[in-house]
Amino acid sequence: MTKAQFLIDLERDGYVVVPNVIPKESCEEFQQSAWGWLESFPHGFKRDDRSTWTAEHLPYGVTGGLYNRYSVNHEDFVWKIRTQPAVIKIFEQIWGTQDLIASFDGMNASLPINSETGRTDIQPTSPWPHIDQNPRNVDRFELYQGIANLSPNGPSDGGLCVLKGSHKLHQEYFDSIGGFKEDQDAGVKENGYTYKVPEMEWFIGKGCQEVKIEAGEGDLILWDSRTIHWNASPTGTQTRFVTYVCYCPKSLMSPDELAVKAQIFKDRKGTTHFPYMNRVPAERPGYYNALPRRPNGDLDPANRIRPRVEPVETPLMLKLAGAA
Repeated sequence: MTKAQFLIDLERDGYVVVPNVIPKESCEEFQQSAWGWLESFPHGFKRDDRSTWTAEHLPYGVTGGLYNRYSVNHEDFVWKIRTQPAVIKIFEQIWGTQDLIASFDGMNASLPINSETGRTDIQPTSPWPHIDQNPRNVDRFELYQGIANLSPNGPSDGGLCVLKGSHKLHQEYFDSIGGFKEDQDAGVKENGYTYKVPEMEWFIGKGCQEVKIEAGEGDLILWDSRTIHWNASPTGTQTRFVTYVCYCPKSLMSPDELAVKAQIFKDRKGTTHFPYMNRVPAERPGYYNALPRRPNGDLDPANRIRPRVEPVETPLMLKLAGAA
């Protein structure tokens, strides 16, 4: 069987953009629902009132627009993208099976940051190069992550930045410095590793290129969890709308693990991008931001443990959730 070109590119470069996967009307529905979700909190955000484009008026997010608390992971508009047939088909091609489970990841609604038409209370995000894989396992492929790109994404519209080709070089780099650095290791349970910006020069010297990915409305962005990446803030006029999608074979979980996953789904809790790990960030022991907080550090009294709009539980959804 001939391998799809997107898989050839993905394996070679560590990332790829698959065009025109999600229908335009689904993208538009997601955008309107995401605006409505931001406006549904009592903090006072209004999409048409730029004076409310501040942390004081927005729900708690990460790096300016990543939302993975408040049970947004299970909002109806998020599940509608997660169950898009064409998105799932791509991951079926990746894994060679239709028996997949999904992560319960969050979504991104990043308002532009600029003095004329955007937010002025924060500065654009600085590069924070990292991988979303255990540094002990970088010698082998574990997962392809996905971004459903739901608004136009040009040079100034923020988005994913990658170090092309870096997914194949970690072990060589660690060997050259005497092993990975423990103070940059997220730990076995957290499954990640952070690089310092100067370390990127070694990878660039090996031929890696820094790429700010541009994608159209409805495209699917895929990358190897070992590919060094970070996010850039939007600085133009376009709000960035995406949701994170990731799937893997159900066979990677034991019956007991699947039962836990199904309960996480029933409780409408969010997880990390690894579908088979049952990691719930909001239950991270000792983590200050496990629960959403206000800018002054207080816990957000408007926290939600159920979605604002419950998803309609279809057979496909239950299958992806490990509940069927």
